[in-house]
Amino acid sequence: MTMVKGLSLASGLLMILLATLLLNSLDRTTGQAASRSQVQVGLTPTDDNGAVAPVDPDDPSKPYPGDSADAGNVTGTGSRGQLTIDYISNLKFDATTTGQGPVTTNAINQRAMIQVTDRRSTGSGWTLQVTPSPLRSRQQTLSTTLSLGSAQLRAGDGNASAAPTMVNTGTLTPGIANNVVVADRQTGLGTWLLVLNRGSKPTTLTINNQRLTAGDYTGTLAWSLTNAPS
Repeated sequence: MTMVKGLSLASGLLMILLATLLLNSLDRTTGQAASRSQVQVGLTPTDDNGAVAPVDPDDPSKPYPGDSADAGNVTGTGSRGQLTIDYISNLKFDATTTGQGPVTTNAINQRAMIQVTDRRSTGSGWTLQVTPSPLRSRQQTLSTTLSLGSAQLRAGDGNASAAPTMVNTGTLTPGIANNVVVADRQTGLGTWLLVLNRGSKPTTLTINNQRLTAGDYTGTLAWSLTNAPS
């Protein structure tokens, strides 16, 4: 009888010892899981100031293939620096008959775009602006209204930056700088494409004159890039 009691007591002590060891092991495991290590990396600003080649707005992983309405304009602006306008399309509109105005005509470009690249490390943002001029021929200066329509913003190949914002797809005021795209702080990094004449609303030109004279009329769109949102 005494031997049985001794065995029972020993078995109980053994179970308590095993439970204590198991709890200690769990405590140590939990303590190891709660530990932290550090991961560090140094990022330095790029020193690449070379010109950025234009890319295909339909597939930004490919070079710009050109536009039949803007023949020969494929190489880009050649601008160098950390914040650049890399490419600007020339817009061409459907010919219209001379008659009584106003009259509206649509752009015929298939790959019209403006390409911007921000390689700065500051993330301070930028603003893309455009200043339209009047359209003139040898015979007449037109009063015109340009509307960008349902333009689209596309990121360059592999660009994971937050997108800038379209702030004007309506009427552009001639003779002044119109804000078109604004990149707030920490947005619009890398390469971005403003693709025109896409979607449900084409890029349009409205001629406001009542009397129209036949001829070829030309004007300019002066695109500029400021180094901060405005």
